[in-house]
Amino acid sequence: MDTFELHRGTLPLLVSLPHDGSAIPDDLAARMTPAARRAPDTDWYVSRLYAFAREMGASVLVPKYSRYVVDLNRPSDDTSLYPGQNTTGLCPAVRFNGEPVYLDGQAPSAAEIGERTGHYWRPYHDALRA
Repeated sequence: MDTFELHRGTLPLLVSLPHDGSAIPDDLAARMTPAARRAPDTDWYVSRLYAFAREMGASVLVPKYSRYVVDLNRPSDDTSLYPGQNTTGLCPAVRFNGEPVYLDGQAPSAAEIGERTGHYWRPYHDALRA
């Protein structure tokens, strides 16, 4: 299963769009609240906004999946980007407005977060490094 698209350009420039993805696997969506299934924290249309970069020859890395699956803009150890502030995590259990992403008792376990990190986060970051 492809988790991102890498459009290879001709310039030595890579544009990463970590929150552009919106897909949520059916098995995850079934565990989410109705509001979270709509993925309201998605950065909608960012790839359209940065279409000029691809047109000018930049490489563009675009995820397929929502930040609710895994937030590609977070460190893999889930260290807070903004200690003391309201933030979401690597596999968010709450939305930015503080409402839950998952139905009661359905949040991902540490093991599931590890699986998502390996399946979604790691390949994206490997592509960034490459």
